[in-house]
Amino acid sequence: MHLSGDPKVRNLVIHVDTGSTIGTKELPLVYGHPDNFTLLHATVTFESSHDCKAKAVEILFKAAVKTHYFAQDEASRRYEGEQILYSKQWDLDVEKPKQGWIAKGNYARQCSVILDPLLPSSSESPFGSMRYFFEARLKGAKGFGIARIDHVVTQDVWVLNSSLPFPSTVMLDNPITVHEEWKGSLAYSVTVPMDTLHFGQVVPITIQLQPFYPGCAHEGEEALVTSANFTLRETKMFRAMFVRDTHETSEKLLNIAVNSGWPQSVDGWQRTIHVSLPSSPAMSADMQTKYLDITHTLVVMIEFRTSKMTKPDKLKAQVDVKITAPCFVTSTLPRYGDAVPVESVLLLEPPPAIDANEELPSYSRYE
Repeated sequence: MHLSGDPKVRNLVIHVDTGSTIGTKELPLVYGHPDNFTLLHATVTFESSHDCKAKAVEILFKAAVKTHYFAQDEASRRYEGEQILYSKQWDLDVEKPKQGWIAKGNYARQCSVILDPLLPSSSESPFGSMRYFFEARLKGAKGFGIARIDHVVTQDVWVLNSSLPFPSTVMLDNPITVHEEWKGSLAYSVTVPMDTLHFGQVVPITIQLQPFYPGCAHEGEEALVTSANFTLRETKMFRAMFVRDTHETSEKLLNIAVNSGWPQSVDGWQRTIHVSLPSSPAMSADMQTKYLDITHTLVVMIEFRTSKMTKPDKLKAQVDVKITAPCFVTSTLPRYGDAVPVESVLLLEPPPAIDANEELPSYSRYE
């Protein structure tokens, strides 16, 4: 970003190249998994055509949850919460001709972090987010006198961490079945093949209706389905520091109607519908943190009637599911480094060696 026009040039840039991008902002995309280390590189460059008034160039990487919403009883009162799950800092080595000044020239540093695969995946919403980002600060570069402020540039990275077994092709099913009953006369159930689903997955949802109970008013009748809706609801709970007020949002991410092809039998029946889940960033992964929780519920609503019913009635079942990122085998993983080499007049730092025994950062909702 240019801070001044020609002939003077002053640029501070963060470059992250992971080999793939996501969303309309085309953010660099990386996948993580507990069985793999993910090494992320960023190259920070500072170019100045003249000696400039600034104290230093600081570089920061941060993984953090941040929330912001207004109080329920007072629209002007804004609540905020921030939980830093991981951070790392570097300094850009620059020449200083005198105190408070940086000499003209081209400077660069490659910064590398090992991403913790147990941290939540990236998420963004109007009231809060889970962000992974690099930040570079040109200290005291703007303003006058003691009121000088920093010039700041940031570069977000979209991180999708998977909790599925590795590789996903040998994933073991852990089916969930919800059993319900309609007015003491009809038993029915909804089954999904596993308790953890991933972005973009095609999920078989099985609905089973038993015959009407012997002795009930509808014994021997057929339950004729007139329509069915499959909905995936995403619920986000936002919290803030020092207050008890919370803010909750609930959004339908998927709403599919199936109005034909339903079986008919007095002996009951079973049908499986295949539903394609949304992908990131349209849908977020499940998470539980100090200030932001995200959960998902699959809702199946079936409208039916019998020959003795004057109007249709409804069968409803809800299944709580967990959403995570897909798990890729090694040969299909995106390339996370190496950052594009940058020629530097004063500094060119090689990437650090990876210590496989280095302890990864951890987080707690109650930190």
